[in-house]
Amino acid sequence: MTARANTVAVGYLHALLDYARARGLALDALRAALPFDPSDRDARVPEALGAALFDRAAALLEDDALGLHVGEQVRPGHYGALGFVAMNCERLGEALDALRRYQALVIDLGGVGLKRDEQTCTLSWNPGTDGPYRQLAEFNLAGLVTFARWMAGAWAKPLRIDVMYAAPADTREHTRILGCPLRFAQACYRVVLPIDALDAPLIQPDPAMRELMQRLADQQLRALPRGDDWLTRLRAQIARRLRQPPVELDAVAAALALSSRSLQRRLQAEGLRFSALVEQVRRELAERHLADASLDLADIALLLGYSEQSAFQRAFKRWTGQTPAQWRAAHTEPRN
Repeated sequence: MTARANTVAVGYLHALLDYARARGLALDALRAALPFDPSDRDARVPEALGAALFDRAAALLEDDALGLHVGEQVRPGHYGALGFVAMNCERLGEALDALRRYQALVIDLGGVGLKRDEQTCTLSWNPGTDGPYRQLAEFNLAGLVTFARWMAGAWAKPLRIDVMYAAPADTREHTRILGCPLRFAQACYRVVLPIDALDAPLIQPDPAMRELMQRLADQQLRALPRGDDWLTRLRAQIARRLRQPPVELDAVAAALALSSRSLQRRLQAEGLRFSALVEQVRRELAERHLADASLDLADIALLLGYSEQSAFQRAFKRWTGQTPAQWRAAHTEPRN
């Protein structure tokens, strides 16, 4: 299978540049792995180039845990609009949903899954690259854990983290920074949190700022060059079929010119299930429709494929802990 041409935002790589500069490493020393303009923070570079930059910095600083150390120092600004959406959410679960939705703004991860059960919630992804790009991957993980911990305190302590690369010789910094057991050489990346963490309050929720940053993030997401992004096309096919359920894997696979088995394999490689992805798309569309004050709840229920408004009400409360009317009141301005 051909690896996807994943990219990284230059603004995200500034976390490494800031860390290296603070330790006396000049950009000139990184120039061989820096064939881009660092001042253009909105530019995108291939993921392999970002990984090479981390690897060169690790060698020059003689720090085999460099990715972890950079992630430990990450700031909201390094995440751009994604960071400001997340930090202005009311609860950690909402911030994780924002991460899943807008992750591509900082680095392509091949689609982030968010699975819940009675005891845990699990973020999972498989970049699908030739990697494993260990230093860059550890920066992503340590940055995620550090940022979540800053927003929600001890609630954000993971129960377990799975990684796709082999165990390094020394894992003491992994234990100190990530603060949980790790499993190496796994089929995908996973961060497992206790289910109660989703309800953890964040330190500085600001609904107005969140709404503003979310509009900016949506605009940036639409502007991203996607190329042949099968996951984006899959989500679009699901969205088109919601009005006339059921949304069936066989029909969606055929629309993508894939066999059902091929689509299932691709989803498995991403750590995703088709039914869970349908639920994610339905929830995102629900929130988008609720933000449109011209649509009443009965209309939205039909657009999402529900035969009765009460079924939509129950599903939405399961997703968010709020009724659609409560969510709309909290996230939209009243009509004049």
